[in-house]
Amino acid sequence: MLPIIDRYILREVTKSFFAIMTVLMLIVVSQSYIRILQDAVAGAISNEVMTRLLGLEVLQVLGPVTPPTFFFAILYTLGRMYRDSEMTALAAGGVGLRRIYRAFALVAVPVALVVAWFTLGLVPWVNANKAEIMQQQKEESAELGMAVAGRFNEFSKGGLVFYVEKMSEDKRRMHNVFVQNRQHGKLGLITAAEGYQYTEPDSGDLYLVLTRGHRYEGTPGNNEYTVGDFDKYAILIDRRDQVSDSLQTKAIPTDDLFGAEDLRMRSELEYRFMFPIAVLVFTILSVPLSKSLPREGIYGRLMLALLFYFLFLNLQAVSGNWMVSGITPVWMGRWWVHPLMLLLGGAVMLYKSPRMFRVLRNRLRSRRA
Repeated sequence: MLPIIDRYILREVTKSFFAIMTVLMLIVVSQSYIRILQDAVAGAISNEVMTRLLGLEVLQVLGPVTPPTFFFAILYTLGRMYRDSEMTALAAGGVGLRRIYRAFALVAVPVALVVAWFTLGLVPWVNANKAEIMQQQKEESAELGMAVAGRFNEFSKGGLVFYVEKMSEDKRRMHNVFVQNRQHGKLGLITAAEGYQYTEPDSGDLYLVLTRGHRYEGTPGNNEYTVGDFDKYAILIDRRDQVSDSLQTKAIPTDDLFGAEDLRMRSELEYRFMFPIAVLVFTILSVPLSKSLPREGIYGRLMLALLFYFLFLNLQAVSGNWMVSGITPVWMGRWWVHPLMLLLGGAVMLYKSPRMFRVLRNRLRSRRA
């Protein structure tokens, strides 16, 4: 059974953790919902998959959101205890920093393991499902079989609008077609007797082929128009490009990344390990960063901690670019970010606490002597 002091500290941290996690998840989910809604309005995704994508977004951010949540929970809890002189009372009772670190280690290690499961196992699965959904939506958005006769149909995010008076029963042939599309900044209007969908065998690109029609091309407000007749005219609807390379790399299972020679894949592997390690690193930094005088308040230290974590996120992104471009050695990879954060945290705390700096300096001198 845990000592009463450990139980008290862990209970306070847990309450702060769930409160901060709730706020952060509400913010992240709201932003994700707005982005998904914008894609649905633009026609990139259908309304049926909005809920699935939102659920995947929630699962995807659990790993990256947990380390800062745990970090700020410790800062807030210890900052409040310093403000209420509880830390002073604990120090007077013989509870030092080693005991405080032991209490946090009991929960930091399990949290780091949970974050590792999120980033190493769950996130690749989520990205694989997102890639599959986006590719499916991309293919379905270009299918002319979804067109409805008797009304205007919009495809390619508004780049192609056409009206079909009548369609065959299998929806492969269209009769009396009116098309509006824009090419090279010029608006084109096309009328044709018939039309059908054609897929290029080699590239997989999708075309709308029109037969026996007329094309009018020009700029609105300008009297110069080009008029032409054709027997057969093809309009590119969609290029069957795959999902982005970045999303494909993020969807690769972690087991397949071990031993990879490609720098992007190695960078992705190290990126997935950065978050569970960050839990341990920022647990170490949180204790000295939260130290304050009883009347000093905790908000100044929270702002300093917020700057620290933003610096970590920026270095995290920069380290990936430097690794892929070859600026940093391959053996160094992205692992240098965490030791650098520990060094910066130690330097800031020594600067903010001259007494701690003097004690450390005297100990080093005594050891040399």
